[in-house]
Amino acid sequence: MTSARRRAFSALLVLIAIVLLIVLLEALLQYLPRGAAELYVTHRRVLYAILAVIAGAIIIQLLASAALLRLKGLREAYLIRNVILLLGYIILALIVATILGVSGESILASATFSGLVLGLALQPVLSNFFAGLLILLSGFIRPGQDVRIAGGLPVFLLSFPAYKFFSRDYMIPSIRGRVLEIGFLYTKILNTDGQVVKVSNMTLLSSSVVLEEAEESKVIQVRYEFPVMCNPDDVLPELQKSLHGLLESDYNLYIEEQSDKQYYIVLLRTLAPPHAKTRELRSAIMREFIKTHRKLLVEKKC
Repeated sequence: MTSARRRAFSALLVLIAIVLLIVLLEALLQYLPRGAAELYVTHRRVLYAILAVIAGAIIIQLLASAALLRLKGLREAYLIRNVILLLGYIILALIVATILGVSGESILASATFSGLVLGLALQPVLSNFFAGLLILLSGFIRPGQDVRIAGGLPVFLLSFPAYKFFSRDYMIPSIRGRVLEIGFLYTKILNTDGQVVKVSNMTLLSSSVVLEEAEESKVIQVRYEFPVMCNPDDVLPELQKSLHGLLESDYNLYIEEQSDKQYYIVLLRTLAPPHAKTRELRSAIMREFIKTHRKLLVEKKC
């Protein structure tokens, strides 16, 4: 039995237990001691409201899970699931209010004041909620997409160690991974380290998001430091020979900058083929750089 079926079976058992409890209490009411019977009658509405909340929450979650399972793979799956959750809890709240004897006039009379209080108290929650709705409705990002999420201006120049002070290197702090689920309050992302990261929807909506489409070619840059004792006229031709069988697309080699008084940096820039694993390709290119460096050392050209 799968985990989804086990959860559904457990929820069904809880619902049956709630129904049997209500029937049993009503059937044994006349046999209860007078004090216990009066206490039950006095708080009957509260008890029914609690049981209705439990049963209603179980039913709503079952319907939402069933819809998500049925529509798995569609872009609108999480949107439909969240709509079911939203409408279900609204209906459940009205049912509980009816059980407790709260009239519609009372609800309308207190709506303005309670709405103001809740709006101020739940401002962060509501901002994430409406940001989630906007993301789901607009298709800003979708489950299954590979993304890189950063802040508004995610660029920090590197000035340490000291020889990096005049460097053009920069660092972009970001979260990179695959979107698993878009909820009402936060979005789940599986990062490249295999960890599930929950990002609030408001943060996601106000951040810079890079969509890494698998169908598009990606620019890859690999930088490697060679000692200044290595003649660039020897290094660049050897690298071209070593990379000839590895890279299918055109690539360019540059002597980019001097990283320290004793080293200079060789930059390779190329396009990764669609659907290629960029990390593995970068690793293969770096391996060729190292092999070339060792070859030059053996030949005493460095």
